[in-house]
Formats: sequence, C-alpha cells, structure tokens
Amino acid sequence: MMKRLLFTLCTVGILSGCGGEEVKVVKLDHMPSQWDVRDMNSNSFTTGPETWASDLLLACTDDPVPQINEDVTVYHSYVLNRKAIISDYDAHAYKLVTYVKGEQNYVICQDGFSPKMRVGLVEKFPSFVQTSEGVTIPSNPTIANGTPEQEESLKESDYSDVFEDPVNLIDETMIQVTPSLNGSIHLTIGEDEGIFPLSIIEPYHAQMGSMTIALGYDEQSKEAYFFAKSEGGLLSYDPIVLITKDDYSQPKQFEGLKVERVLQAESLEPGVETPVYTFSFIEDGKHVTKDVRLTYTDHEFATNESIEADIESNPAVPSGPFVFVHKTPLNGKATIDYPNVLRAAGIDMSDLMDAIDEAESVKREGEIEEYSLLTIIDGWVGQEFQLSFQRRSKKVDVYLTDPKRNQTFKLSSKGAETFFSYFPDLKE
Repeated sequence: MMKRLLFTLCTVGILSGCGGEEVKVVKLDHMPSQWDVRDMNSNSFTTGPETWASDLLLACTDDPVPQINEDVTVYHSYVLNRKAIISDYDAHAYKLVTYVKGEQNYVICQDGFSPKMRVGLVEKFPSFVQTSEGVTIPSNPTIANGTPEQEESLKESDYSDVFEDPVNLIDETMIQVTPSLNGSIHLTIGEDEGIFPLSIIEPYHAQMGSMTIALGYDEQSKEAYFFAKSEGGLLSYDPIVLITKDDYSQPKQFEGLKVERVLQAESLEPGVETPVYTFSFIEDGKHVTKDVRLTYTDHEFATNESIEADIESNPAVPSGPFVFVHKTPLNGKATIDYPNVLRAAGIDMSDLMDAIDEAESVKREGEIEEYSLLTIIDGWVGQEFQLSFQRRSKKVDVYLTDPKRNQTFKLSSKGAETFFSYFPDLKE
C-alpha cells in the first residue's frame, strides 16, 4: 500500500519533485536560419551554409582577452547579417569574426556594441576555417625600402582610368609595409598631420598582405600621391592630404617637389616617429625642407568595462528581448513590417516574458490561425514557437508549441490577458 502511494505521489508531482524536473518554457538558443553567413576573403563573398552560424555566434562570448602581443597568422574573416531587420538600430544585426592563431587559438569579433574589437579564445577552429590559407603578420608593422623590381612592378600597374593627366612615380621612393593586427599609422610632414593609406589596421585587412607604397607627383596640380599595391593585388592611389588646425582636410600642393628616401628603421614601434622621406619644395615663395615621418599607434581591444561603457553611452539604443507574432518564419531578407509581422507593443517585455515562462505544459494545442508563429529574439539567441488559440465565448486560450521539443504550453488566464495587452490586434 505504501509503495503504491509513493508511486502515485511521484506521478502527480513529476514536474516538481520525485526526481522530475519542471519543464522550462523559454529556452533561448542560436537560430542559424535567421542569418546570412559570408566568407569575406572569397572573391565573391561566398555565402556559407547556415550550419556555420552557430560557431560564429558563439565566438567571443566568454570574457575578452585584453591584448595579443605576438606575431600571429590570420585566417579568413566571416560576417553574419541578420536576415530580418528587427529594429531601427540593433547592435546584434551583424557580427564580423576573424580566426587568428598565435601561441593560442584566437577569435576576433566586431559588432554594433562597441567600435573596439573583442578577442576570445577557442580550443580549436571550426571545420570550415581553412588553416592552409593564413597570412602571418607581426606584432608591430615592419617597414623596409622597396626594391627596384617592386618599383618596376608598380610602374606597370594600370592607373589610366584614374588620372586624366599622367602622374609620374618618383624613383627610389618605394617602401614596403607589413601591417600589424590592430592599430593605425599616422603621417606627419614637418608639423602638419596627414592621412596615410594604411591609416587604419584591422585583422580583416591582414589578408591584403604587405603593401608596397611609392610617391607620385602631378606637375600641373602640384599634388603628391601615394601609390599602393598589396600582395593580394589591390591597387589604390591617394593624394597626400594634410589636416589643418581647423580639422579641415585637403590635398597639399608641393611646388617643385624633390624627395629623398631616408628610411633606416625595420619596424614601426608604438608611439615612435620614424623618418621615411625628406621633402624639399617651395612654400610661400621660399624653399623649405621638411621631414616626413610615420607613427604607429597600437589600438586596444575591448574589455568588459569598455563594452559596458559603450552601451551606457547609448541609452536610446533598444535592447532585447524583442517579441513578434508573424505569418511566416523570420528568415527572409525583409524588414519586419505590419501586417505580416506584429511586434509586441511597448518597450518593457518583462510582463510578457513572465507570462510565457509561467505557461503550463499540456498535451493539446489550439487552432492555428493567420498569425501562426511567435518568435523571441534576445541578442544573438532566440526561440520560435507555433502559436495557436482556443476561442471561447468569454475568453481565449493561448498555446505555444516548441517544435524542437515537440512540447506545447498553455498560458494561464492571467498570462493570456497579458499576451493580448501586448498584441491587442489578436484579441478580436
């Protein structure tokens, strides 16, 4: 008799005792079908399979690594873009992920939360990362004088579609720069600050490899130019632009320019001005000589504190969770617009989330109507339910079915009232 009584009690209370577990309604997880995945290093930004999204979404979710102080090999970068735009500004709308190997396996991420990149660690790289296609880069940029062969190769590059009048390359001005992982390079001519082709260095740019850079001169406009060519074949040209005291940027005129290359250093050390050229030209009717120097600044990666500060500095940016009911899955490349998608009214979703999480597990579901799906999106994770109703004369029961678990939940009477307060269009 006692054994039968214990069995009955355990059966009745299986969700809350006797070794059983309460079924949790809200179980947010990655939803790969909501994302476009692209390989940023392929010629056509090749679209990757949805299965890649889970690894990329997991990247950089642990405590960040504050710095990488070693030579590393940079592998491919991948970008995630959410297919459906869920808000005017969503910090989780995209994520750029780069895999890097030094003494440890690093992953570097950038998203809408902070302008700084965040570094994480991984035990091993995902299978789709091609470790045979990496680019090794130094902890600080290296710099060297270019060779005559490199100068000749740059002269043979076709810039005819850029300039109406010929801009002649100046002999013996070529330098070769191998970028580092994360920083910027600044140019100064005398006391004036200029803009340099490699002014911003980020992990994604490492795939360009070393850059060969030479100077050109336009006799008519009196403007000097940087000509650059990367190992990856990228060609670029930039006039030498100086920033005035009023923060106004404009190309500088160098009348009668003569250039001497004076580079002696082998690397650009952080904060150290490195002489590269001497410019001689006429300024305000006088002959002047000015040193041209490069200075490397090593940028910091994000920390938990800096990310939190960036979030707090943007209080108007909406934060999750977001809750939607909709007719078709949110995996299309479209803005979430009425009437195809209804967004929960208001900003604070806490009452609605409580109503969903307090729903009870049941064995039946209601009738599926036009709006047949409910989706919760909170950051990089979310959850989709099938939505159904049982309409009675005086009330409407609301059911949510989790297709992954084949489990249906029914909102309480109070929970249903809360639900319709967020989605009043569905009450009728």
